[in-house]
Amino acid sequence: MDQLDKLVQTIQASRKYRHVSPALVRAVGARELAVRPRLKEAVKATKNKLHQVGGAYFEAAIDYERALTELETTTSILETLRQIMALHSSTRERLPILDEFYATTLADLPPIHTVLDLACGLNPLARPWLPLSKTTRAEPAEATCTEPAEVAVYQASDIYADMVHFLNQAMSLLGWPGQATVRDLLTDPPTESVDLALLLKAVPCLDQLDREVVPRLLDSLPAKYWLISFPVHSLGGRSKGMVETYEGRFVELMNGRNWTYQRFQFETELAFLVRTQIE
Repeated sequence: MDQLDKLVQTIQASRKYRHVSPALVRAVGARELAVRPRLKEAVKATKNKLHQVGGAYFEAAIDYERALTELETTTSILETLRQIMALHSSTRERLPILDEFYATTLADLPPIHTVLDLACGLNPLARPWLPLSKTTRAEPAEATCTEPAEVAVYQASDIYADMVHFLNQAMSLLGWPGQATVRDLLTDPPTESVDLALLLKAVPCLDQLDREVVPRLLDSLPAKYWLISFPVHSLGGRSKGMVETYEGRFVELMNGRNWTYQRFQFETELAFLVRTQIE
């Protein structure tokens, strides 16, 4: 067994990272071994990188079986979805603005039939709040969770296999057309055509891996619209200069692309709705 295989095996044996995409572990591990030939140091650096891009958003392990049971037995789907989304830092930050976030950013779009949520976390559970068709543009109601004829096909991807498994179970239970898959955007960018691609607060994490990941995504994925967002403060609460920094990064990503966009700033998030030239 070579050093990289040993590194991957060691990382996947750890409780915190055992569900992370093996492809991502291998890709990050290979880079760390290239600059840190000693296995112990490379393992530590790989774990640090995986923490930065994903692990930091979990304050504790999520009991997905319990969450699914709560969805099965609840008398208030929307409230239960909110409670589950609060278990992940990224979606928890969006809860105070959830009622206005999608209603505002997506208000002027035509009916959306296909959605691809990249580095999704628990965000697919917010599907009832997305105005995906003319019949669901009103404020979310319990009925929107159980009427598959009125919803778009919602595809999602993340690096955590246990989270992806839960999302698939939840979508099936709620009658939402779509599927979640384990995907490493560093080595396997999607190429399918979609109406709307979501990249919510993921750019800084992907930049931690490689600043060319997001440009490659924008080039490889033919989406009519992109909703790209950034946090306005760190997980530790720091906010100084973050809006300016991330807005600058977004403008950098748009350079050379003949795309138009709208800017939206919320209490906890900076968002851009991008219109590409794809018909």
